[in-house]
Amino acid sequence: MASADLPTRHHRNDTIKRRQTPSALDILMQMGFPKQRAEKAIAATGDNGVQLASDWLLSHVHDPTLDSNIPREYILYLCPVGPLQKQLTEFWEKSQNMCGFNGAHSYFPHVTLCPFFKCDDNKVHVLSEAMAKMEEKLSQCPGKLQLDFFSQVNFIGLFIRDQHYDFLMKIADDFSAEIRKSGVNLEPHRKQLHMTLAYQYPTEQHEALLKLAKEIDLSADVRWDYRLYSRDARSGATEVRKVIKCYTHQLGDELELIEGDFISVDLAEVEKSKDRWYHGTSWLTGNAGMFPGTYTKKTQETFAWTKQRSYPLVERPSSVNPVTNGFHSEVAHDENQYALVVKNRPHDSPKFTRSHPPKKTRAESPPPKLPPTKINRADSNPTKITRAESPPPKLPPKKQGPCKLFIMRHGERPDFSLGRSWFEEAFDDDGVYTRKNLNLPEKMYKRKTYLEYNYDPPLTEVGKFQAKIAGEYLLKTNCSISHIYTSPSLRCVQTSVEVYKVLGLTNKIKIEPGLFEWTYHVGVPKFMDPQELTDVGLPILTNHCPQFVREDLDPDETVDELYHRCNRATREILKSHEKSGDSVLLVGHSGTLDLCSRSLLGKQSKTEPQYQDFITKIPFCCAISIQQSPDKKKWTVCSDHHLPLSMGKCTGLKIDTLKRVME
Repeated sequence: MASADLPTRHHRNDTIKRRQTPSALDILMQMGFPKQRAEKAIAATGDNGVQLASDWLLSHVHDPTLDSNIPREYILYLCPVGPLQKQLTEFWEKSQNMCGFNGAHSYFPHVTLCPFFKCDDNKVHVLSEAMAKMEEKLSQCPGKLQLDFFSQVNFIGLFIRDQHYDFLMKIADDFSAEIRKSGVNLEPHRKQLHMTLAYQYPTEQHEALLKLAKEIDLSADVRWDYRLYSRDARSGATEVRKVIKCYTHQLGDELELIEGDFISVDLAEVEKSKDRWYHGTSWLTGNAGMFPGTYTKKTQETFAWTKQRSYPLVERPSSVNPVTNGFHSEVAHDENQYALVVKNRPHDSPKFTRSHPPKKTRAESPPPKLPPTKINRADSNPTKITRAESPPPKLPPKKQGPCKLFIMRHGERPDFSLGRSWFEEAFDDDGVYTRKNLNLPEKMYKRKTYLEYNYDPPLTEVGKFQAKIAGEYLLKTNCSISHIYTSPSLRCVQTSVEVYKVLGLTNKIKIEPGLFEWTYHVGVPKFMDPQELTDVGLPILTNHCPQFVREDLDPDETVDELYHRCNRATREILKSHEKSGDSVLLVGHSGTLDLCSRSLLGKQSKTEPQYQDFITKIPFCCAISIQQSPDKKKWTVCSDHHLPLSMGKCTGLKIDTLKRVME
């Protein structure tokens, strides 16, 4: 039917003005934070949104310098990403293990493009805007950047050839000129551009380090990123130590140690201490005090930095997309690094955690030792269904045909439907659970500690219903799914169980940690293991050997590494069913639909902004299926087994819309 002409409106109200989207600063001030504190938080978290900034403010509530005017320091780095970066990181690790800590180990592999410069917190947006203006210029790189090896006594490094020096310095000068318009001064950098591999080491170690450095293949593939980092201005003359063991302060002048936090210690403090007790400042909370040095270890200074912005360097004559599958970013923390460690705070402050979780314990190691807690141990059958149900229908006979892969997001979670306060309202200080809303589960599973529910929430009752009707539709369309693999997140496991029951499967559900969501945003929670899930009555295969284990999940992974992990897990799963031709269902998170299908479909990984935009468009229990061609050479998106699932604010996507989103 041809579209009709748009009719003229007879009733207009031109006095109504559309409100502009408020800035992060505006929102934080509306939340009640003072302007100076809000600006400080935005700067400290890389101008990356309200959530991170508010989390930072909450964790720094007792920071004695919270109201001090201490501008952060900023610096421009050129950073390798990809196979070359991987070799450099391996050199960093091998050289440290072989010869101990030298000056280069305080940083990740990089080329310095300018000296440190200061910027007031209320002008951090100026830096972000200036970096954005450099993006077009960065796409005009004159050919592949070349490196030359150089060494002398007490120094080993790689120098950038002259043809790229002018190009890189011109961009740095343009950036300097742009921010100078707003009163931010950046001194020119006139040193020869180079990457330091080792320096400040004993002379007798030179030959061993030189031999190790020459094993690096300088012709390896690489993408170069132009990045802006920031640090606390007071950290320049300090040693950064990573907390490897929790410590609860015993005296008033002692500092609580939270595993995964970073402590800044004055260099003189380390040298003069006789008992290995140091005075330091927590990067996570800003609190200062004495702490046992044996509970920490020296680490890279850059782990306590914040990545403000990053743009790829693109060769002018090449049409190759600079974002390449399999490329790994540096091990340093990026913009969300702060948020995750909050999850390791003791039980009296769960409100500091993000609902979406956060990032910065980098690796979420075992949580701090908690005092004995009481959990609602009222005998409960977690699999009990309160509504009458008929026995699950049997799966129709399997039809031989091309292998299909189904990918589904989990159902509704409580923090998304009831707000982040659901946890504090549902559990008291002793860990006793009370159902405060009919959309919450009637009872909770028994876990090692009730705090795990804050980081690994269950499905809501609506979420279970969503999973059930999604499974019923798969059954109705004769999907012939034989195996289900799920992310270890409890909400994903429960979604899998609902689908499993509807489909009447006999093969138990397999837990695959490789399907877990982006750890950079949420960290690595403490999951219920397969045996615990089985003990509460869920149909989980306990002797399954996953492609990844929880310890393999890197809490600092980049988007490229995330795609690589999920692609590897998916391909290994498919490989295990290659001979049988069984169709498989993967249950994961909003990003899983793209993460586990993109490489199979022959597409390159999304960039970080593209990925962030994608995950906001995927509703609960949204599913796609892709099918392998008979010759097993190509995968394509199927148009069947898809219907929108809309509920409240959760809008469904039509298959053609989803295809466009996944482009």
